[in-house]
Amino acid sequence: MDKHHILVVDDNHINRLFFESSLKKLDLVVSLAVNGFQAIELCRQQRFALILMDIRMDGLDGIQTATAIKALETHQNTPILAVSAERFDFEQHPEFDNSFLKPISQDELKRVMATYIPDNQIDSNCFDESVALQISHQDSNIVNKLRQLLVNQLPDDWQQIEQLYNDSDWSALGDSLHKLLGSAKICAATLLIQHIEPLKTSVELQQIDTVALQQLKTAIDKTIQVAGKYSEAQGASDK
Repeated sequence: MDKHHILVVDDNHINRLFFESSLKKLDLVVSLAVNGFQAIELCRQQRFALILMDIRMDGLDGIQTATAIKALETHQNTPILAVSAERFDFEQHPEFDNSFLKPISQDELKRVMATYIPDNQIDSNCFDESVALQISHQDSNIVNKLRQLLVNQLPDDWQQIEQLYNDSDWSALGDSLHKLLGSAKICAATLLIQHIEPLKTSVELQQIDTVALQQLKTAIDKTIQVAGKYSEAQGASDK
């Protein structure tokens, strides 16, 4: 299949080089825009799977640029992530799906890509099949049953986590995340593990924020989606 195409919009040359190098290491195609005007023109010419947007730029800023891009029919549903050296409240701006602080590490960038890049290219990041089979003594039926149990429980788990967060019940929230982490590890649900572990640590320090929580919600949604694909493929192979 074709590689997914990422657009990086940043007026800082060093930042553009960093993102270009880091994203190519993840086997992604990268286009660079030096300002908002160039970004809009590139979006008119082709579709992008994801856009990383600097906020403070000369000319059009990141918010104005994102608004113009979302007005294009081809990019109404394209995820746009704010990447800024200053904290940015993306929830106040519907054009953005999330925000991240610079500098962003390679591991964090990988988690972001696994969360937001659609379809099969990042499906392998949701589950580690080799580890799952090892845990289940090479029994694929057990792998599928455990995975289905996890997926069936995830909506209720999320509802509980969100409620405990809203109640600021850090002790119970930590226990809930610990339980979910155990289930994720048994199922080798790598995307969930990657998001639960840092969130669990931040809860223990009572420093959790809405961005980390939203990342977990996105990871849960993606895990459910990918598990459904595995289930459909397994059903087709059994016929």
